[in-house]
Amino acid sequence: MNIRILFISLLCSAATLAQQTETEKDPNQEQTVSGSKVGSITLGAYLPIALGENFVNDGMNLKMGAQAQLKLNVLGDFYVGPAMSFFFAEVTDRELVGNYDRMNNLVLGGVVGYEKQVQRFDLSIGLGVGYSGYFNRGLGDSFEDNGTALWLRPEVSYKVANYISFYVAPEFRHDFMNIEVPSELEDTFGGVNYFNVGFGLRINLGTGYKFQ
Repeated sequence: MNIRILFISLLCSAATLAQQTETEKDPNQEQTVSGSKVGSITLGAYLPIALGENFVNDGMNLKMGAQAQLKLNVLGDFYVGPAMSFFFAEVTDRELVGNYDRMNNLVLGGVVGYEKQVQRFDLSIGLGVGYSGYFNRGLGDSFEDNGTALWLRPEVSYKVANYISFYVAPEFRHDFMNIEVPSELEDTFGGVNYFNVGFGLRINLGTGYKFQ
C-alpha cells in the first residue's frame, strides 16, 4: 500500500535527521551534565468522539482504537515526526451512510510542534496533517472513502522513571472528506469534526531525560 510506504519513509527520514543532528556536533565540544534529549515515542489508546451533524456522528457508533507518534527534537524545543491512529465503528443508520455494517478509520501523517519540560512534566502542543482512510465493510461488499485530516494535539506527560512517562492528549481534528454526494448532502458528508482523547505510555529517547 502506497500509504504504508509513505509512512515508513517518513519514519526513516525523521530517524536519519535525528542521527545527523547528533553526528554533526563538534567532537571537541564538551557534553553537558544534562545530556541530550533526542525525542520520544508515544503508544496508547485512542478514544474518538465525533461532533456536529455529519455521517459519522449521526450514523455510526465509534469504538476505541490506538495511536502512536514519534517526536524528534530538531531545533531547541521544537520537534517533528510521523504519527498514526486508528479506530473502529459500527453502522447504526444504513439509510444515512449506506449499505454496510462497520468502518475502520486509519490516519497516517506527520506532526510539528513545541515541547517544554517542567520538572517531571513534559508539556507539548503539535499540529498534524495526513491521510485519513475510511475502510467500509458489509455483507459481500467493501469500499474506501478518504480525505485529509488536520489536527491540533496538546499533550501532558508525567515521568515515572528515567525514560518512562505516562501521557494524556486531547485532540481537535477535522477530516476534509473526498466523497461525491448530491449538493444537499455536502454538509453531512463533506467533513467530520472530532474531539479525541489519547492516553498511554511514553518512551523518552536520550540521556537528557535521565537528569530531568
